[in-house]
Amino acid sequence: MMGLWESAWVIARRDFVATVLSRTFILFLIAPLLVFAVALAVSRFAQQREARALQPVVALVTDGATAQAVIEARDRLAGGTSEQTFPELRPVAPAERIGVQIQRLLADSEGNYSAVLSGSLDRPVLTGPRRADDSLTQRLQLIIYQARQTRALGDSPESLGAPLQRVVAAAAAGNLHMLRRQFARGGQGLIFAITVLLATMLLSTLIEEKSNKVIEVLAAAVPLDAIFLGKLFAMLAISTVGLLLWGGIGITAYLFSQVVSDWVNLPDVSPAVGWPAFVVLIVIYYATNFMLLGALFLGIGAQASSVREIQSITMPVTLLQVVVFLLAANTLGASGWLAWLAWLVPFSSPLAMVGEAAMSASIWPHLLLLLWQLAWVVLIVRISSRMFRTTVMKSVAGGPLLDVRAWRGGGADAARPAE
Repeated sequence: MMGLWESAWVIARRDFVATVLSRTFILFLIAPLLVFAVALAVSRFAQQREARALQPVVALVTDGATAQAVIEARDRLAGGTSEQTFPELRPVAPAERIGVQIQRLLADSEGNYSAVLSGSLDRPVLTGPRRADDSLTQRLQLIIYQARQTRALGDSPESLGAPLQRVVAAAAAGNLHMLRRQFARGGQGLIFAITVLLATMLLSTLIEEKSNKVIEVLAAAVPLDAIFLGKLFAMLAISTVGLLLWGGIGITAYLFSQVVSDWVNLPDVSPAVGWPAFVVLIVIYYATNFMLLGALFLGIGAQASSVREIQSITMPVTLLQVVVFLLAANTLGASGWLAWLAWLVPFSSPLAMVGEAAMSASIWPHLLLLLWQLAWVVLIVRISSRMFRTTVMKSVAGGPLLDVRAWRGGGADAARPAE
């Protein structure tokens, strides 16, 4: 019998070639691009519509000069923040009975007014429900103050005093911390999204071999540990091919957008470990995260006997990934037992250490945690193969749980078919 690593290479090459050279692999590469493109376009469109739908509308029932002053003050404040920060203002010509007009405006289902501002700059009156009043009063008060200030001082620069003087500094700790948290969030989100997309597929990897009895032939020829390792490495290599293609398309699109926009100024800030080390660590932690969750999913899927059972398992497995991601994301920049928990739990450790790479310049924790994660990959593969041997193959598991000689290539014990 071949050694473990040689056997794993044979299995990985077999699965890799069979998948990459198939016609469905093109769909495997194109489908995520289409899904993400459509999801991005829909989400941006929905976000704009939602922001506009949630922006309150206030009717200005006042004279033309007051309404113009309030609208100009609102536009100046919104220009320094955002359009959605302040409510939309619509001037309405006042009627003879303003009280009746205000009630009709609040009941108008076409105008969708949240409140009505009446009176003058000196004595403004805001009419609306208590909930809307609580959310609008302070923002409208800022607009009124801005309009009064403009009326008192005028619009000329001399009347407003000296402009704000700007002194450019090399860096600021608060800005650096904020940007590095964004790098950490981006790295964690990228690894999580790709793992959810690709690693979950390992649940159904052994279904075909089990249904057509190929698994018994493989188990008689190579160690079961090699089968699990080979399939894990094959899926990692297949996903790497997809990532290279997707990454190339993304880089090309980015460079094209930069040329079209005549290049943009990016923040002169890097992750704490530096960009080269950060990119390398993201790639390594993606591989370890994929292997950890992939080995677990491969072991879980090996226990299923039908596609229906795989479909039932998919939801709990996806929820497990979400819980792991939330654990790693909520410990970003934290300290104490919760941070240690995220680092030491093998399934959250890669994501947590990506955040640590963005926030801290220390390299030695990554070396220790990578060895810790690889040890768990070995342990999970070993446990999965033994469970598969005893529950599916119906044979007696031989040797200790961690057979170091077998993993060195000395030949792991083969599964013995049931009599």
